[in-house]
Amino acid sequence: MDDRLRQYGWHSFENWPESEVHDYLTTKCGIIHARQLPDGSWAGLMQLLYTLSVCMGISPTDTYQYRWCFEDPAEAVHLYKTAVEFDEIPDRRESLVGHRHSTGTPLYVEFDQLGLPKWR
Repeated sequence: MDDRLRQYGWHSFENWPESEVHDYLTTKCGIIHARQLPDGSWAGLMQLLYTLSVCMGISPTDTYQYRWCFEDPAEAVHLYKTAVEFDEIPDRRESLVGHRHSTGTPLYVEFDQLGLPKWR
């Protein structure tokens, strides 16, 4: 276990120094780049097997509250760089191939040609 969890807290990054949050996310959580959003939450880029994902609402114990997966890295980087709040819906979604969440209710749902949700 990382000693910073005991030192600064498990539930949020509120008491963590910004440099420690950035180091923790990039060395322990698989986040490529991390930044604090204006709403105080944390976002990061994570390379998955076939997509680049934007993880939003990162905490010391969860790598996302919302994760947006894009085939086109430029769309992922755009969301990462322009996001203001952790629960934003991407405005560029042409290559969006998935959305995961830990909240119970998705922010956004796309439907296939049969009218069924593509993902939940």
